[in-house]
Amino acid sequence: MTSEEIRDKFISLLKENFPELKYKVSKLKSGNTRISPYLPNSKRCKRWMQLDSNPEYFSIAMDHKVREISLEDLHKTNIPYGLNGDRTGIIMKENYDAVNISIFIHDLYDIHDKAFLDFLNRHYKSYINLINS
Repeated sequence: MTSEEIRDKFISLLKENFPELKYKVSKLKSGNTRISPYLPNSKRCKRWMQLDSNPEYFSIAMDHKVREISLEDLHKTNIPYGLNGDRTGIIMKENYDAVNISIFIHDLYDIHDKAFLDFLNRHYKSYINLINS
């Protein structure tokens, strides 16, 4: 499976679970396509995620309200903590306002896993709090 196929499956998952999202598509200098899901909002049209497909992995950068997502929330996904460049992993940004996930094409993760779907729902609620604050 390619990283683009992983991205497409992930976007299908988002559309199924969060149908109100819109998607901004842009081209990066590298020539890769970035897709940014967001919720139109009168206060703040801020993206929820940046979705990037790289040759070896699919990258998800997710914004949330500061400290509303914990390291425990990340561990519940059963994605290994830490990004080391050759395996699927998840991290929390140092200021506790974003999560980064890398899913490597040779180390796939089941995005339909109940624990991951629970995490996405919790994260989405925090994103809503962020854009409404």
